[in-house]
Amino acid sequence: MRVNSALVASMVATTVTILGGATAQAAEPAATIVEFFNAPANKYFITSNPADWALLDQYASIGWKRTGVTFSAYSQGQDASALPVYRFYAPSVGSHFFTVSATERDQLALIPGFVAEGIAWYAMPPSSGSCAAGTVGLYRTFNNGAAAGNGPANHRYFEDYSFYQSYAAKGYALEGLSMCLPQSTAEKRLDVTRLLKQASFGPSPAEIDRVTTLGTTAWLTEQFAATASQYTPRDYWPNTRPDSCINDTTLPVTPTSYCARDNYSMFPTQLEFYKQAITGNDQLRQRVAWALSQFFVISSTDVPLSYGMGDYQQMLRDNAFGNFRTLMEKVTLHPAMGRFLDMANNRKATTTGISPNENYAREILQLFTNGVNLLNDDGSEKQGPDGKPIEAYTQDEIKGFAKVFTGWTYPTRAGVAPSAGFNGQNLAGTMEPREIYHDTTAKDLLGSTIGPANGTAYADLTVALDNAFSYANVPPFFSRFMIQKLVTGNPSPGYVQRVATVFKNNGSGIRGDLKAVITAILTDIEARGAAKFEPTYGHMNEPALLVTGLARALSAKTDGYYFYNSSNGLGQTVFSAPTVFNYYSPDYVVPSVNVNSPEFGIFNSTTALSRVNFANSAVYGTINISTALYGATGTQFDWTPFSSVAADSNALLDRVNEVMFAGKLSAATRAAMKTAIDTVPVSDTTGRARAALYLAVAAPEAQILR
Repeated sequence: MRVNSALVASMVATTVTILGGATAQAAEPAATIVEFFNAPANKYFITSNPADWALLDQYASIGWKRTGVTFSAYSQGQDASALPVYRFYAPSVGSHFFTVSATERDQLALIPGFVAEGIAWYAMPPSSGSCAAGTVGLYRTFNNGAAAGNGPANHRYFEDYSFYQSYAAKGYALEGLSMCLPQSTAEKRLDVTRLLKQASFGPSPAEIDRVTTLGTTAWLTEQFAATASQYTPRDYWPNTRPDSCINDTTLPVTPTSYCARDNYSMFPTQLEFYKQAITGNDQLRQRVAWALSQFFVISSTDVPLSYGMGDYQQMLRDNAFGNFRTLMEKVTLHPAMGRFLDMANNRKATTTGISPNENYAREILQLFTNGVNLLNDDGSEKQGPDGKPIEAYTQDEIKGFAKVFTGWTYPTRAGVAPSAGFNGQNLAGTMEPREIYHDTTAKDLLGSTIGPANGTAYADLTVALDNAFSYANVPPFFSRFMIQKLVTGNPSPGYVQRVATVFKNNGSGIRGDLKAVITAILTDIEARGAAKFEPTYGHMNEPALLVTGLARALSAKTDGYYFYNSSNGLGQTVFSAPTVFNYYSPDYVVPSVNVNSPEFGIFNSTTALSRVNFANSAVYGTINISTALYGATGTQFDWTPFSSVAADSNALLDRVNEVMFAGKLSAATRAAMKTAIDTVPVSDTTGRARAALYLAVAAPEAQILR
């Protein structure tokens, strides 16, 4: 039931970031708040009293069960700034109410039907509608009993802001921020684990220790400043393999033994991807570049040479923290994209029937900037008077952009004289203009027109990219995609809008600041927190992340060869997306639950079994140093962080739960894992650690990053 609506309204404002504010509380919270649910009565109840826990556990037969949701709180005297949280009970509706406000306490004491039950725990009051750094908000919802299926009047409390917001659709009133709770050391570590799962290729025990000490802000600053890992620059290779370029398997292997494999396949670039993702220090840059490679897609289906693919992927890395407008131009003028979407050697219309190729024009609008339909800032589709979505662009505008993208050719190769006409294929560098092939007639763009003014190829391209970049769809379209890749496949409209707002203006009047956008995504109230309980939150652990996640958990030293071989059977061959739409559609919906989750598009019974087989091979198999790779060093795992605690299966599972599951290992799965681990002799600590990691990768909870 509602109490003092004016006071509640003053606490509704929410903070967009968990960074900044007051100094973090130093005291370790001694109280744990446990949530219970009674299904027959449709009632939630939270309590920090162990006697209540024991009593309700005994009442499982009448419906009371723990939900698995817990919060930390202070007990009396732990922190001078903490205030008592008062507990009231309304017998008429069988519901409890908690408040940190002395004013509310006094008002409730005067209302007939409320029974004061004393102090429940200690917490901090909100200040100006937000919580100080180092604390987390506890949000309150209210069901007044009127909505069908919601049962009698009841409150429910949430630290998980996404979960809190989802209750509006259930008919609950969102009553805002009720109090601020401290984070325990364990909760801080779990939030760090979640950060590393979102912003790197996986956490390790040592990195969790380091980042917990360092803090989120300092880690992001460190990562933004880290030197970019480098794909090996490779010389131009002809498109057609000469007969002299063959693989020679004669041992010992030399740098030129595998000419065909090392120059006419993705092998060298894929190998470096895995090696650097697992061992590189620039984790955030690499992870963002991996996401960008699935937004600005090119593929070995049409760019089969490693010298070009490596150059393109390095360009994405180098510009991952720059400006989106700059990145648009780098992508547009990269010859690998020119080859993939037919902009290279695209010429103006002629009297002989040649028309400008529309491939790149269509995809830069549909996939690289705006999407198909007009969007609101929260990512939802705008609707016309007929209630139908409004198209973001027209066929005439596609034709206009196609005219813009004429007159560009491949870069002139080193040692070759520039041609007055189009160059032959060269997939590295920056494309060059050839004005004789550029269309100088009028061109329809998004809501505007160029010319006719005999503009140059680069001048027209600049105007067109500025036009697409400034379009209203870009901030929500790109922001939603990046949230999907880093945090959750089904982001709330509020999350998208907050990030899109930063895309539009980084706080200094700059649009498209990728560093600001990434920071907004990773520090948003819906990204941070020790645990996420909203059922549709998170995203599928795509194969590249599954493979690198295990490797980094075990602090692998690797040349990348084993992981290159292992990943290809999981449904995602790196840099070989089947189409320009990526490995899977960003709009893929899991049919059984009607939830948007892109990565599930390549998850099926075959790839599910392949994941288990990979876990078994990696953990129990022998990883030999390849004799087919020059300079091979193989792959070595460090089992020490797990084997050092493996004699105690509970301690081992605690570590595995933190590193592999960010604390979300279910009680049932943990019990099954413990039974299996305990069959391995206590003296075989490495064997017990192997069993735990194998089962962790195979577990259902490991398939979703939350």
